[in-house]
Amino acid sequence: DTALEYSYLVALLGVISIIYGAYNALATLDFKRMIAFSSVSHMGFVLLGLASGTIEGVSGAIYQMFSHGILSALLFILVGVIYDRTQDRLISSYRGIAGKMPMYTAATLLAFMASLGLPGFSAFIAEVFVFIGAFKSGVVNDLVPRYLVVISLFGLILSAGYFLWTMQRMFFGSFWIKKEEYAEKLKDLTLREYTMIIPLAVLTLYFGIFPSRLLDIISPMVNSFIELMSSYVG
Repeated sequence: DTALEYSYLVALLGVISIIYGAYNALATLDFKRMIAFSSVSHMGFVLLGLASGTIEGVSGAIYQMFSHGILSALLFILVGVIYDRTQDRLISSYRGIAGKMPMYTAATLLAFMASLGLPGFSAFIAEVFVFIGAFKSGVVNDLVPRYLVVISLFGLILSAGYFLWTMQRMFFGSFWIKKEEYAEKLKDLTLREYTMIIPLAVLTLYFGIFPSRLLDIISPMVNSFIELMSSYVG
């Protein structure tokens, strides 16, 4: 009954988190902080899915938590790679490092595209389920107004903005680094870094292509939860 009573508030907080986190990620100059604010934004989809009170929405919320556990670890490792070499996390301190670190650039591009929710990655499954469930809520139980769902879609546009803008500023163009003494230290990924990055990249692809591997596990719990909520609606 409490989940039903506060569903609108939870959905509203989720949408605020999505938009506020995305705007902060777009404004920050710190690479690590940008990833952190993007996490705040993506966790807003968890609240939106839970508030919907639908099987699709709650399943999407759980899938988003699982997916983000993979992607946030991958993104923070990638930030650590560049910081380990130069002790500098400012986006504006780099330009054109794709020529120096092509494999690192490819890994970062993959992580950014996965976080954007492109098809084939785990975040895509999570966000699709959240939006289906949130839209469905307006018909099934009227817990989440559709205008909140429409507003939350703007967060996806903003996330494309800060991820693609960071990619363009740091990795493409002619090579330049603020601290020239660190230019020689910009070596590509080491074996140790590969062993951390590759398994996470494989996981986000695997659960993006085979979502049933996780959905089959969580589905009994989700169905029970929704049945319980439905009994209170009745």
